[in-house]
Amino acid sequence: MIQPYKMPIIVRARGYRLYDLYGKRYLDLFQNNGRAVLGHRQEGLLKSLKSTAARGLLSEYPSVYDGRLEKIMRLMFPDYDVFRVYRNRDRAYGAVSQALETMVGSRDIFDPAMEDPDASMRVSLWRPFLPETGFHPDILLPVLPFPGSFAPETVCIKTRKLASAMPPSDMVSPFLTDALVKTVTQLIRVTRGGGRKSSEFQRLMDVFEWKRRGPYVNTGLDSVAYSELCKKALSEGILLPPGEHLPVILPREFSTGELEGFTHFVREMTGD
Repeated sequence: MIQPYKMPIIVRARGYRLYDLYGKRYLDLFQNNGRAVLGHRQEGLLKSLKSTAARGLLSEYPSVYDGRLEKIMRLMFPDYDVFRVYRNRDRAYGAVSQALETMVGSRDIFDPAMEDPDASMRVSLWRPFLPETGFHPDILLPVLPFPGSFAPETVCIKTRKLASAMPPSDMVSPFLTDALVKTVTQLIRVTRGGGRKSSEFQRLMDVFEWKRRGPYVNTGLDSVAYSELCKKALSEGILLPPGEHLPVILPREFSTGELEGFTHFVREMTGD
């Protein structure tokens, strides 16, 4: 029987590092399944949250941030006609299921970080820092840089006809919408400005013969082998995703010590 992979209790997060109850530091290669692809404490995010909260904008009311979010989504995804915002992932999946008249769960959604485009898939995730493939499915679910499952979920719909079968957007707290606008703006700035590449980590990934798309890595391991990999990585201060169906995400910045720790981990795994 496979023992479930258990993450440690985390008491602090900063950048791509997590800290447990005992002060041990972990290099985060899960990154909240991509929601923390810009780190766990993004530039300006806390300031934005404090400012919005100070004005009492916590309740779910229409706000100026709704229009700002739609404007920035149109800028990012010009191939889509309609955008919806739902208060959580379950609401978004429910809306997509209603539009397609079939139950849609996470395993039914194409993940470009893990597999090649499939024209038959009508629903796909969108992840930043992936090369453009020209694949534009009927419904796109962007994984935006806002750590936490409480973040609003945006849905991009290709046609107004399909959108008419979906529920309208939820009213979302301006506290969250404003923060999402700020993080997406930061994402656009980082994307346009380039940034440090993880080439050193990629050389180590090549030793395992893992497949990489942008910063996302598919180990190709089965559940048994992956569970063992996670346990060994954890002992070396490396946090991997909790399942083999999720991508390992390389950090955008790292220290020499972290690279040395990962090198040691690779040597342990390969017997070199």
